[in-house]
Amino acid sequence: MSYAGQVREEIFSLKPLRGKYIKEFAYGILLMGKKFDRECIAISTENIETSKLYGFAIADLINTRPAFSQQKGKNGTYLYNCCLSDKDKISELMEILKSVKEELDEEKIPHFLQGAFMACGSVSDPEKTYHMEFLPPGQEGERLLFEILSSISYTPKISKRRGQTVFYFKESGQIEDILTLMGAVKSSLMLMETKIIKDLRNRANRATNCETANIDKLVKASQSQKEDILYLKRMGKFDLLPENLKEAANLRLENPLISLSGLAQLAGTSRSGINYRLEKISREAFKLRTEKEK
Repeated sequence: MSYAGQVREEIFSLKPLRGKYIKEFAYGILLMGKKFDRECIAISTENIETSKLYGFAIADLINTRPAFSQQKGKNGTYLYNCCLSDKDKISELMEILKSVKEELDEEKIPHFLQGAFMACGSVSDPEKTYHMEFLPPGQEGERLLFEILSSISYTPKISKRRGQTVFYFKESGQIEDILTLMGAVKSSLMLMETKIIKDLRNRANRATNCETANIDKLVKASQSQKEDILYLKRMGKFDLLPENLKEAANLRLENPLISLSGLAQLAGTSRSGINYRLEKISREAFKLRTEKEK
């Protein structure tokens, strides 16, 4: 099951049509369906729980079962359709819901959003990306949903997809809050846990990359120092170096993968001290190479 499917299943398990705010939930799911006007109230969805709740909302409010149908798509998935076309029943239903819009407040908004999400919402698997979106089907739904989300400090970003308005969120914190607000607490906690694991994994990867880069840098520096020391030996100039430089050179040859700090400990000096000695050896080698080229 997809993550969005888990969220819908969690909302479905809350039995939103059995509580105090049945009208608010019903208004959200009906308004955000495929069609909501005086001619037809309908939804088409691949989620069977959504189609059931849509039908239950109509049946519970006006004691009328809407028409159900299903059709198999080309990709093998089913599309579940629920439709109320009786104009008298539609008028009765709209009369019941007439005052809901004006009375939506802080306590009722979560239940409206539950319905809206079931009808036109989706959320991506947090393992892949952080993305929640709503695709309201018409201008009335667009305006109301934008006003409601903005009123609770979650103003969505807006884009167009095949001519349809898309409200979306990319910040994981906002998605977590909206899921929690809608009552999908388990899904919100799952997102939080996934984010923590991803952050830890990313930090570990960064640390590993940094360590690898440091090792590469150490190996290259050590190899360059070894080449300079061996060059001085081949040219018979090594024994002419001061004792402290020869000591540093021999320590490097004996410990090619030890850091400057490690060499400093072996030499009984500071890191800057051992670095200065090795750099002086490199300058002597460079000077000798330059003279040979003339």
